[in-house]
Amino acid sequence: MKRSVPLLAVLFFFSIVLRSHAATQGEQITKPDLSGRVFSLAECVSIAMDTSPQVLYSQADIIQKQYSLESNKKDLYPSLFFNYGYRYAPDAYAPFGTEDYYSYSFTIEQPIYRGRSLVTGVELGELDLELSKASMAQTKNDIILAVHEAYYNLLKTRKFEEVAVQSVEERKAHLKDAKAFYKAGLIPKNDMLQSEVQLAGAEIEFLRAKNLSTMALARLNTLLRRPVETEIEVEDVLKYEPSDISWEQAFQQAQKYRPELKQSEIAIEQADKNIILTRAPYLPAVSVSANYLRQGDNPVAQEYPLGPSEVKTALATLEWRFWAWGQGKDEMAAARYNMKKAQESQAELLDNIILQVREAYVDTLEAEYNIGVTEKAIEQAEEDFRINQSRYQAQLSTTTNVLDAQTRLTRARINYYSALYNYRISLMRLAWSTGTLIL
Repeated sequence: MKRSVPLLAVLFFFSIVLRSHAATQGEQITKPDLSGRVFSLAECVSIAMDTSPQVLYSQADIIQKQYSLESNKKDLYPSLFFNYGYRYAPDAYAPFGTEDYYSYSFTIEQPIYRGRSLVTGVELGELDLELSKASMAQTKNDIILAVHEAYYNLLKTRKFEEVAVQSVEERKAHLKDAKAFYKAGLIPKNDMLQSEVQLAGAEIEFLRAKNLSTMALARLNTLLRRPVETEIEVEDVLKYEPSDISWEQAFQQAQKYRPELKQSEIAIEQADKNIILTRAPYLPAVSVSANYLRQGDNPVAQEYPLGPSEVKTALATLEWRFWAWGQGKDEMAAARYNMKKAQESQAELLDNIILQVREAYVDTLEAEYNIGVTEKAIEQAEEDFRINQSRYQAQLSTTTNVLDAQTRLTRARINYYSALYNYRISLMRLAWSTGTLIL
């Protein structure tokens, strides 16, 4: 009986362990497995926007500018000061007729006019905030374009991989026929060797397509802040949707929505406000203040033997720096030329944006045209390959004809998928160039 107690304890311990293990296994079974999940383009964009360091940086920058703006606004409010002092003078004489002198004071000061520098500081703070918001819009515009390009490039390279696999299988089937014809003495050996060489080339193209697909996956995973080797399934987009945007519409949208133009407009306003700030130190500054002083010969400054222990004063101050050897004139000239730089920079930026929009618009038209051409080319190439293959089976055509037809068919398939996905990418680049991706 004495040995049964430890045995029961051990059995009880193992039962708890087994139950815990079973519960853990149950959790593992019920936990959703996201590895096989198919991601849509919208989901990829959402994930990238939530995890992008650039977006998080822009958000922090906006919050910083908001606090800076609040700080600038408080420069307009009155300031309060407190001062407490003690002076020890063992050899004191009139008017310092006490060894121990204690004092404390309260002062309130209100600026009235400082050459509009205080109001302009608030206005500059508001412009800084608007600039950060425009910069964030530009960041989002760039990230959305990058995700679209990575998404469509992944789909495109995976199609290339499928075409490469199909090409390898077709060449394997042809090599099998060539070997059978060679054994039957119907074709020379060099025809069979030519088929083997073409198969080797197709296998090389397959490896190249696989590497392209691997790198496209890595780029998309990087934008989604995932390990580059993580497998991901994405929804395919094969439906062709014609674009109805005109050049005039694209140009007008770019002028209205492009974030960089908004930033340049803000930069010009900031340069204008800086002219006011540059002038402010050379204009009169007016302020008023009130002071309450308590003095005495003890720490609480209750009694002062040489005069009143309480002193109340009010003060109005006018300060004007009217001569600084022409320094203000030089600084004003520098500020005005800084504004001219901002204006010229905006003109150059507008020219570059117009070129970007024009390039994206022309590329979209070209890609849209190529879809119809390449789609028809696939039908023709498939029929060409079928005819040459049938003729080869009947020994009415050569190996070269069949292999050339296979090559044309493979190229036609690649051209079709390139046109289809390049058209999608061109549409996104056009929307990026007009600033409408984030609308």
